[in-house]
Amino acid sequence: MLTIIILLLVLALVFLGQRYLFRYQWNKNLEVHIGFDREYVFCGEDANLIETIVNNKYLPLPALEVGFDMSRHLAFRSEENSSVSDMTYRRDIFTASVKQRITRTLPLRAQKRGYYRITSTTVTSHDLLMSEKLVDHMPQDSEFYVLPRRISVSEIRIPYSKIMGMLVSRRRVYDDPFEFAGIRDYRRTDPMKNINWKASARNGSLLVNLHESTLSQKVVILLDCEGSGTASIDGLNETGISIAAELCERMLADGISVTILGNGIDTITGKPLNTGELTGRNTALYMRKLLSRIICKNGLTPMLDVIQAQKERSGKENNLYVLISKEQKIRLMPAFESLAAEHEAVWILPYDRGMPERNKMTDTSRHVELVRWRV
Repeated sequence: MLTIIILLLVLALVFLGQRYLFRYQWNKNLEVHIGFDREYVFCGEDANLIETIVNNKYLPLPALEVGFDMSRHLAFRSEENSSVSDMTYRRDIFTASVKQRITRTLPLRAQKRGYYRITSTTVTSHDLLMSEKLVDHMPQDSEFYVLPRRISVSEIRIPYSKIMGMLVSRRRVYDDPFEFAGIRDYRRTDPMKNINWKASARNGSLLVNLHESTLSQKVVILLDCEGSGTASIDGLNETGISIAAELCERMLADGISVTILGNGIDTITGKPLNTGELTGRNTALYMRKLLSRIICKNGLTPMLDVIQAQKERSGKENNLYVLISKEQKIRLMPAFESLAAEHEAVWILPYDRGMPERNKMTDTSRHVELVRWRV
C-alpha cells in the first residue's frame, strides 16, 4: 500500500513538474517567423511563403501550432490546413525537438495587385501530457508587393507610339537649335537631324546634340480609380493601372520625366495618388510599388475635379497629358481639352466588351486623341 502511495506521489510530482516547466518555459528561446521569399512579384506570378520555427532550448515541444491570417488574394497552391472566407486562415502543426530549426515552404500565387502584410501569428502548444493548452501571440513584420500586371509590347504599342509621336513633334517646336547644351547618347525618339555625325564616328556609337528648350516639358498621367464592387468595374480599374505602369516605365527608360496623378488612395499614407516627378529607369520599381498600394473604391474624388485641380496647379506648364479613365460621360472631354489648351493630349479609354453601344463616347475632339482599350 505504501508503495502505491509513493508511486502516486511521484507521478503527481512528475505531472505537476512538467506542467510547471512547460507553463513558464515553453515559449522561451522560441522564434517563429512568417515571411515571403521575395519582396515583390507581378500580378499572376508565383512566390513562396516561408515558415521558420527555431526551438533554441533543451525542452521539446511535441505539438506546436502556428496560425496566421492573410489576404485571400494570395492563394496557396494547396488548401490543406487553410480555410478561406474574407481572409485565408492558415494553421500548421509542427513537432519541435531540442535545439531544432524547422523551415516549411508554402507555394502561392499572387492573384490580385496589392500591398499585403502579415503582422502577427498565434502560437499554441501543450505540455508533454497534453493536459494544458499554452498560447502566445508573436508579432510579425512581413510585407509583400503584388505589382500591376504586365502588358505585352503588342498591346501597348499603339498608345505608346501616339504619345512618343506627340513628344517628338513638340520637341521640334520647342527646342532652340541655336542654343547648344552638349552631347548625349542617341535614343530612338530623337530626330535624325540632331545626330552629331563627327562625334558619333569618333565614339563608335550614335550621339546627338543637346539643345536648350524654350519651354520645359513633362508627361503627366491622370489615372481614374473610382468605382468597385463588380467584376466589370474592377477589371477596368486594374487594366487602367497596368496601362499607367507600363507607359510610365517605358517613358522613363527613354529618358522622359513622368508624373502620375489620380483619385485612388494610397493604403499606407491615406492620400490621393501622386508619384511626384519621376526621372530615370531606376524609379520604375518605386512607381510600380506605389501603384500596387492604390485602393480603388466608390466615392472617390470625381475625375472631373482632378482635371480641374490640375489645370489650376499647372498654370502655363507645357505638359503632355495622358488621361486613363473608363468614364464615358461626355462632360469630361471639354475639361480635358481645356487642360491640354492648344496642345495635343491622349485619352486612353478602357471599356468592357459588353458595354452598351449608347455609352460609347464620340471620337471627335480638336486636341484629344482617343484610344480605346477593350478589356
